[in-house]
Amino acid sequence: MKKALFFIPTVFYYALIFFFSSRSYQVKIDILFLDKAVHLVEFSLLGFLLAFGFFLSLSSTFWTKAVLAFTTGLLLAGLDELHQYFVPLRSFELLDLAADTVGILSGLVIYILLTRRKRAWRFTDKWEDSIH
Repeated sequence: MKKALFFIPTVFYYALIFFFSSRSYQVKIDILFLDKAVHLVEFSLLGFLLAFGFFLSLSSTFWTKAVLAFTTGLLLAGLDELHQYFVPLRSFELLDLAADTVGILSGLVIYILLTRRKRAWRFTDKWEDSIH
């Protein structure tokens, strides 16, 4: 049960995404691909939080945790796009889903790189301590 606590940030963040995607609004900004960049950043954080939850709560292999984080993120992105189809003034867009997918993958990679670097620092510190 304690391991489920690692997913609390993910649940709150996805609820926030769902809340904002439920709003019917039309914003006109003439910056090319700004909408896709917002999707990429938004789902990068989701991918990071999913990786955080899966990597800290499961004792599976590295690839199992990575695939679970990615596929869960992809499922949530698909659900969000499908949900927007039913919201007035919003739509389902494959390019948004593609930006979400790239975002999820980048958040996962960022999490992996940050945790690997942290492990390398801990190993280096222990190695240097053993020398002195």
